[in-house]
Amino acid sequence: MVGTLRHRGPDDSGEFVDGPAAIGAARLSIIDVAGGHQPISIDGGTITVVQNGEIYNYVELRDDIEGAGRRLTTACDTEVIAHLYAMQGVDAFRRMRGMFAVAIWDRPRQRLVLARDRVGKKPLYYSVSAGELLFGSETKAILTALDAVPSISAEALLNFFTFGYVAGSSAAFDGMRRLAPGTALTVDARTGALDTHTYWSWPGAAAHDTMSEAEATERLRAELAEAVRIRLRSDVPLGAFLSGGMDSAAVLALMARQTSRPVQTFTIGFGDRAYDEIAEARATAEHFGAEHHEQIVTPDCVRVAETLAIHYDEPFADASAIPTFYVAELARRHVTVCLTGDGGDELFAGYTPYADALARTGTPPVRAFRSVLAAGARHVPVHARGKGRLTTMSLDPEEWFVWRRTVFPSYLLEAVVHPDVIGAAPMLPEHQAVDDLHRVNGTLLSRLQRWDQRHYLPDDILVKVDRATMAHSLEARCPILDHRVIELAAAQTASRHGDAAATKRLFRNVIAPWVPPDVLSRPKRGFGVPLRRWFHERLIGWARDVLLDRRSSQRGWTKTSEVEALLRQHELGTRDHAKRIWALVCLELWARCHVDRVDGRQGAVKPIDTCASARGELVEPRATARPAAGTP
Repeated sequence: MVGTLRHRGPDDSGEFVDGPAAIGAARLSIIDVAGGHQPISIDGGTITVVQNGEIYNYVELRDDIEGAGRRLTTACDTEVIAHLYAMQGVDAFRRMRGMFAVAIWDRPRQRLVLARDRVGKKPLYYSVSAGELLFGSETKAILTALDAVPSISAEALLNFFTFGYVAGSSAAFDGMRRLAPGTALTVDARTGALDTHTYWSWPGAAAHDTMSEAEATERLRAELAEAVRIRLRSDVPLGAFLSGGMDSAAVLALMARQTSRPVQTFTIGFGDRAYDEIAEARATAEHFGAEHHEQIVTPDCVRVAETLAIHYDEPFADASAIPTFYVAELARRHVTVCLTGDGGDELFAGYTPYADALARTGTPPVRAFRSVLAAGARHVPVHARGKGRLTTMSLDPEEWFVWRRTVFPSYLLEAVVHPDVIGAAPMLPEHQAVDDLHRVNGTLLSRLQRWDQRHYLPDDILVKVDRATMAHSLEARCPILDHRVIELAAAQTASRHGDAAATKRLFRNVIAPWVPPDVLSRPKRGFGVPLRRWFHERLIGWARDVLLDRRSSQRGWTKTSEVEALLRQHELGTRDHAKRIWALVCLELWARCHVDRVDGRQGAVKPIDTCASARGELVEPRATARPAAGTP
């Protein structure tokens, strides 16, 4: 199990066995490189801890622990977790500022404690079967301990087809679950009883402002600066991912203020001006005197898709995983830790769909007209030209926002996906999301942000960053998602963050003294890839071979004739199905890697290393190819 996670921890590994408990860790050495071996035991072996992640305020916590009369034998943050737990039990997690998946064996109480950080930056899976609990940072760690691959969760598949990722607490495999962010799970080894404890939840948006905007601005500046400061604690080199946008520029600005050496920054482009931000990122780096590294990537999508399938061990189709994977590879040549700007859009209302949804609010006659359009759209054949446009014109703001998040909107989902999969849930995920948005109290903007914060951010954005960086044994730190920054931002009314005419209003004011003026005026861009062009130019044949292969057709997840229709329409240029084709390809490659891993020994699961892997090609300058971390 530990061996499957060596890409997360290539520097060291260890195991600990005590009666009914066995815990292990693969370590990426960041703090106290020489002395931080895991598992770490204290108090004569009564408390033993492993973790994946970092506790950024471990210095302050260490002072408190020593002030209470306890003696620490290392300088690492993992030992701080052990002592804090010994003093305060599961309440210890409330005091930690960090990203972590933690396992604690409490010998006197004969209990195991699993805990996950507040927003879900680090993953933690578990499975209970036949009196045995298995857990790990990735599903592959659990799979390798099983005699056979579990069946696939139809509910998870339905979520994937809808949104391009698996959402919620259910994992892709039946019987497996994901520990929710901000949650601790205790397992009594004597009785088998499981108990969950939520120690933190996303705060709801404020109904009224309790402070002036000037005070909010100053306090946010102080909290962001502190969040960056404690994330600069490292005994190994660190740098920053840099795009042309505000979030990463703000993080770089604060890093440059608090370090004596030039910050190392990293940017990836595709040689396509519609997607590249290389020029803008370079200008930002020059402004702050950074030591900037950039690459134009000519990806071999066939091979990188196979590699991504290994590391994203649940189905995952966000194509921005491709540039994230490559920028992590570039950064790892120079540093072991990178700070990122993730979370700024969800926290400070930066996504353009927020403003677009707000602009769709209408009068009763407009809403009535949309109802008429919706009725008409339902009678248009699924593949008819104009079906999608007519459908989207009929959507109210909440429906339109969720539609923007979908890969397969409901009308296509019902056409392409097998009825047995669709029948797995009482309500289609798209309709459930709209229903959730309508039922939650608050302004429209606050409700849209709430959905993203609890769904899109932990299950897509943070999964993407964690798997892509850990594939290269690179640690990613997200200062904007420090819980004190989150709580302060949430204490402001949504109207301070944005409206139909502007996004990120408060955040712009916060960072205005730190960044060049042109950073604030640049239009919002996603971290996207030119999928449509790639499929048109050279990938459609490959996609056809993958999706119409006998293995894919026999899985029973999709209707082969409808998949053929999508491929044909895209190839002829009558419809743009690039993201849907990519999703279907990602699903099939994932299944070949993680579902079909069975050898002849009574169905035993093969090691994950037997899956194919390969690398794309980096150009300008030429890079020497090397195997992916954690793969042959």
